[in-house]
Amino acid sequence: MNTSAEGIIAAVRPHFCDRAHAGQALARTLRTFKWESNVIVIGLPSGGIPIAREVADTLKAPLDVLVSRKVGVPGIEEVALGAVAEGTDRVVADAMAWYIGVPSRIVDRLAARERVEVERRAQMYRNGGPLPDVKGRTVILVDDGLATGATLRAAAFAIRSGKPRRIVAAVPVASLTGAAEVRADVDDLVAVITPQRFDTIAAWYDDYAPVTDEEVMSILGRPTRVAIMNGRRVVSDILRDVGERIAPGLLRADGASISNERSVAIPGCSGALMAEFGRAQHIPGGNGEEDHPAKARGLVILANGGASGSRHSYRNRYLAGRLRLSGFATLRVDLLTAPEQEAEIGASVPCNVARIGGRLTSVCEWASRTGLDGAHRTVLVGSSTAAAAALTAAARRPGQICAVIARAGRVELAADVLRHVTAPVLLIVGATDRETLRRNSEAMGVLPRGALLIRVPRAGHSFAEPGALGAVAEQAVRWLDRLDHP
Repeated sequence: MNTSAEGIIAAVRPHFCDRAHAGQALARTLRTFKWESNVIVIGLPSGGIPIAREVADTLKAPLDVLVSRKVGVPGIEEVALGAVAEGTDRVVADAMAWYIGVPSRIVDRLAARERVEVERRAQMYRNGGPLPDVKGRTVILVDDGLATGATLRAAAFAIRSGKPRRIVAAVPVASLTGAAEVRADVDDLVAVITPQRFDTIAAWYDDYAPVTDEEVMSILGRPTRVAIMNGRRVVSDILRDVGERIAPGLLRADGASISNERSVAIPGCSGALMAEFGRAQHIPGGNGEEDHPAKARGLVILANGGASGSRHSYRNRYLAGRLRLSGFATLRVDLLTAPEQEAEIGASVPCNVARIGGRLTSVCEWASRTGLDGAHRTVLVGSSTAAAAALTAAARRPGQICAVIARAGRVELAADVLRHVTAPVLLIVGATDRETLRRNSEAMGVLPRGALLIRVPRAGHSFAEPGALGAVAEQAVRWLDRLDHP
């Protein structure tokens, strides 16, 4: 069997029933290590522990644990910006942070939050004991899958400081791009499956249920102390001590981050409009930034007005997540119903801006009427035709919409109402998007005094260039901060 760093072992197999099945398959792939001396198997909790148990039993090697945790993209938490691990202060950055353009200070703030959870789990799983002794040993580092590889890379960096003889990263399934990233930080990389099309780790399992803290402790053969918190069973009294350092609601009983958004249906005459509402977040500040209180600074409504995109686009999700980190509640809403979106796909008739502008006005009224968090100070954000809808709603609700942000906006579609807009307006356009830039420049002559046009260097209409989306988000955050502190 070839386990050299030049290649990735990839046996073509069907997907796995569960983690035990995946662990057995991985153990067979690693069976030559059974005759190697001084091997230790280290699992990454929580999902990697059941698989590491199977590997350790097959190799007749000791099993230990090292806690590594993903730092998620704001608003797209399932995608890694990077990762942190116990035993090191380093944040292992993923290429996603560079591509989106997330500022390093934001990555550091998010990493500080995840380190609290790393500390909690590390104390729990080892009862406050030291990191595994790996000096001069072959370390087989096991997880239940490799997507971007950030958590494995962070764990490998922490293990490397213990001066092992060799580090072998081992997973049942790996993405090709993630495997290439991890291979640079370990001595060998072993995977049972390396499919051309990866999708998600969960897609390769029939049963990918979360592994609880109690299950991890049981697999490790360590005693558990069960406490009651918020009506649910959790493991170890340590949770109460460390958990007090993190904002309420950021932890589930098993310590994992919970979603900051919930789906809502906004009633209307043409059927319900679907939206995602997220509360303002409170995370540790850094580099001189002040922490934002739990009460929202305002409500940012991110509107989508056409069939070409949706509230679920990664751009909308990231912008909403970044705004929540700055203390705003967010509402991502589609201004067309699902049947209307399907009807508009490929249609030659342009979007009816008056219609979607009226719907956005109704959404604002609904938010105010229902007392949605932050609705006392409503900001409208829209791109393309939704930007025209936002300007239309602002003209219809003078004094009630506090600001409008248009990203690559079709502002010319709202030409008839621009002179009635009284709220501050920020227009953000890619510097290479010449036609949109021309139209937005013309609108500046009609919009209220103080309107601002910002060109994002080297960006086009969709802001798909590396760093462009992050630049849009930071410009929006800074502009809203200036409105608060002129």
